[in-house]
Amino acid sequence: MSRRTMSIQSRLTLLLLGAVLLFGIIAGFESHKNALHEADELFDAQLVQFTHSLLSVATDLDDDHAARKLPPSHKYQQNFVFEVWSEDDGERRILLRSDEAIDLDGMALPPRKLKNRTWNGSDWRFYHLRDERRRIEVLAGQNNKVRNELAREVAWHNVTPFLFGLPVLALFILIAIRFGLRPLNKLTASLQRLQPEQLSPVELQAAPAEITPVVEALNNLLTRTASVIENERRFTADAAHELRTPIAALQSQIQAAQLATSAAERDDCLRKSLQGTERMSHLVGQLLTLSRLDELSAPALLEPLNLAELARACSAELAPLALDKHIVLELNGDSATAVMASEELLHILLRNLLDNAIRYTPQNGRVSIDVADNTLTITDSGCGVAEDDLPLLGQRFNRFDRSAQDGVGLGLSIVQRIAALHGAQLEFSQASNLGGLKVTVNFPASS
Repeated sequence: MSRRTMSIQSRLTLLLLGAVLLFGIIAGFESHKNALHEADELFDAQLVQFTHSLLSVATDLDDDHAARKLPPSHKYQQNFVFEVWSEDDGERRILLRSDEAIDLDGMALPPRKLKNRTWNGSDWRFYHLRDERRRIEVLAGQNNKVRNELAREVAWHNVTPFLFGLPVLALFILIAIRFGLRPLNKLTASLQRLQPEQLSPVELQAAPAEITPVVEALNNLLTRTASVIENERRFTADAAHELRTPIAALQSQIQAAQLATSAAERDDCLRKSLQGTERMSHLVGQLLTLSRLDELSAPALLEPLNLAELARACSAELAPLALDKHIVLELNGDSATAVMASEELLHILLRNLLDNAIRYTPQNGRVSIDVADNTLTITDSGCGVAEDDLPLLGQRFNRFDRSAQDGVGLGLSIVQRIAALHGAQLEFSQASNLGGLKVTVNFPASS
C-alpha cells in the first residue's frame, strides 16, 4: 500500500505500532543492561562470599591431607572454578580445587580484587584471597557467560509479554482509531448530502477540537461558494430581464427601418437602433462590473490616493457629456486629502456618481464636487429624489422616473458596493443649495 493511498486509520495504526515497538526495543535494551548490572553485583557478592568460605574451610584441613577434588554435581557448576593452596618454604601445595581448575595459580592476581581474565578461551571473573598468617590462598572464578545468560533471560522475560501482546494491542489501537475518526465519517456523510443548488452549512454535534477548525473553514468556503453561485444566478436573471426590453425595441426599430418608405424614416429608425445598442452596451458593462464587485470580499490593493486629483481626472473624462447639456462642473477640492483605496474601484465610483448626476441634471444645470477631510460630496441641480424614496436608492434596477432618462438603475448600486468594500459610509440626502440630490461618501481616515 503506497503512502498516497494509505488511509489515516492505517497510517495511525502503523505509526503507533512502530512507536510502541521502538519503545519495546529500547525498554528491552535497558532491561538487559540493568539485569546485567544487577547480575554482576549479585554474582560478585557470591564470588567473594564463596572465596571467604573456602578460606575458612581450608584452615581446618589437616596439613597432611591430600588435595581434594570436587566433581561437578550441577550443569552450571562447570562455569565455576576454584583452587586453594598453601605455601611452605616456597613450595606450593594444593589443598582444595574444583575438577576443572587447571593452572589457576599462575593468574598472578592481586589479593582482594575482582578482575576479569581470559582463561581457557573464555572470559572469567576472578577473586583472589590470601591469609598471610597461615599462608593460604584462595582463587575462585566464574564464567561471564552465566551472567550474560541470566541478563538475557531476564530481559527476554520482560519483553516477551510485550511482543506477544502486539497483535492484541494493534486490535485495540485499530478500534480506538476507528472510534476516534467517527467525526470525520460524519463530516464526510454531511458533505455527501450537500447539493450544488443548496450549500447549507455543515453541522456536527460535539465536534472534537481538531475537527472544529476544519468544519468552520468548510462552512466559510460553502458560504462563499453559495454567494458566488447566487451572484451568477442573479447576474443571469438580471441580464435576461433587463436585456429583453432593449433587444425587443432594437428588433422593432430594425424591422421598422426595413419597412420604411422614405430615407428620413429609415434614418430615424437607425438612429433609435443605435441608441438602443448604446444602452445595451452600457447595461452589459454595468452588469459585468457589478458581478465582479459582488465576488470581491476586499479590494486587491489599497494605496494612498489623492481624492481631489482623481475627481479632477473623472470630471475631465465626463466633460463632453456635461458640455452636450451645457452643465457646469464645479470642483472644490482639498489637494492634500488622501484616502487608502483601490485606484480602479475609486475611479469606477467617481465615474458612476458623476455620470448619474449629469444624466439627471437638466440642460444648463450645475454639478458640484467637493473634497475635504476624507469626504467626497457630489450635488446636482436635478429634480432630486423624494424624502421617502431616499432609503430605496442603491437598489438594483431601481429608477424613479423611467421616462426621463435612459439609465439602467445600476450606477448607485455599484457605488454602494465599492463604498462597502472600502469601509466607507454612503449617504443620500436632498441638496439644499442646488435643489437636487446630494451624495456623500465618508472614507475611513488613513493611518
